[in-house]
Amino acid sequence: FIYLLEKRIKKELNRDVLFIRLVKSTLFNRFDIVENNIVYLECGPNTIRSDLKFNVAFSDPFFITGTQFLIEKENEQTVNPDGSLENITIGVLRDTTTEEFVESKYPLANIEIFKGVTGRLRGIQALQQGKLDAFASDGILLVGEGVLQGLTVENYKLVPEQPLTCEYYGMIVPKNDPQWRNLVNSVIQSTPLEENLKEWFNVVFPYIGITKDFCEGNN
Repeated sequence: FIYLLEKRIKKELNRDVLFIRLVKSTLFNRFDIVENNIVYLECGPNTIRSDLKFNVAFSDPFFITGTQFLIEKENEQTVNPDGSLENITIGVLRDTTTEEFVESKYPLANIEIFKGVTGRLRGIQALQQGKLDAFASDGILLVGEGVLQGLTVENYKLVPEQPLTCEYYGMIVPKNDPQWRNLVNSVIQSTPLEENLKEWFNVVFPYIGITKDFCEGNN
């Protein structure tokens, strides 16, 4: 995405050289670094929302996912998202829309909070160790972490198949610069980016298709 954006900026400014500086962001600084002009674009799994207290804006959506539970297959009958999940121990990341959703929808569940940049990794490790019944997050992020940790489809699965929420990801940009936001949106909507997404997410394209069809059908 940054490469495509760089090409677009060079064309707009009629420049041959553009210096790009990459800064690592986390769940805890992603809004601050844009609001404080440390970066002019933050690219990550940011759910587009209207209730932020930060002076930032979101780009158009570039990805759709949703809240799901990662569980061991042997617990499929126990962890029923359609029920109350009373006394079920669920891990979530702090300061996420998933935390807000799970605490609101399942007040009788036992919620375990994981913090920091390694929170999702440690949460899934806790699941493997039997300390959690489920770990809740955006489905695509659970898939990615599961692949990194070598989880198998024979032993683990995402429930429910259709997500409990629909999370539309957007880039974080400054609130007071519509021209920049429009430029970012033009790259998001471009054919090359769509082709790149298909290439990158080819392995999990069936999952993405189910989520996209469900969310767009319910809007």
